[in-house]
Amino acid sequence: MSRRLIFLVLVAVLVSGCGGPAERIQERVKELASPTPTPGEREIAGLFQVGGNASGGLDAYSGTLEIQPQGDLYSFRWTLPTGNRVGTGVEYGDHVAATFAPTGGGKGCGVTLYKVSGDGANLSGRSAMFGDQKFAIENATRIAGTTFEGKYSVTGTTVDGHSYSGTLETKKNGEGYVFQWKTDHSFAGFGIWRGNVAAVSFGGSQCSFALYDISGNTLDGFWGSQKQITFGKETAKR
Repeated sequence: MSRRLIFLVLVAVLVSGCGGPAERIQERVKELASPTPTPGEREIAGLFQVGGNASGGLDAYSGTLEIQPQGDLYSFRWTLPTGNRVGTGVEYGDHVAATFAPTGGGKGCGVTLYKVSGDGANLSGRSAMFGDQKFAIENATRIAGTTFEGKYSVTGTTVDGHSYSGTLETKKNGEGYVFQWKTDHSFAGFGIWRGNVAAVSFGGSQCSFALYDISGNTLDGFWGSQKQITFGKETAKR
């Protein structure tokens, strides 16, 4: 066998065993195209047993909650005796907040999860809209009022890179707070403040929200909606 023939045989073996250059390039492109998760992004995905109740310990319920990655966000699906709920959630540090509605009713719903500094002087937030793959960001600095109730100057960036500015007013209402934004558009929401974190749902009366503390395989938190001024409780265990 000539040297040239031996060389061609070796090349054929190598190509058939490892894939040609075009194939390897395609594989590399796939690797680069895969989204890079934010730190801890995947830690809450899974199937959970849930138990909870409405305000005052009434209307206890149980069921399951499935959480799956959805780009930089998460999809939420509750299966409960009273009916299914679906939503979109955003994680920030050791908390996650979700906007949700009955199946088919979540269009236009959103949630903002804030880290709260001090007594509420500064807010650093991530916002998620139902069905989206990415979160927007918003920062707010209090310019009037005390603790969490007051008026804030806000700046933010939408998921498509659009910058905005304006004001946000928060006012105590029942167990929670009414949020009123005046930026490029005026809109309102209802939410909860708990120490160093707050969450608010917006988009209409059909939109509800949940705010959880993340502790290992357990999510422990509160839920509410713009239809009421009280909160229920829910615990989810993987």
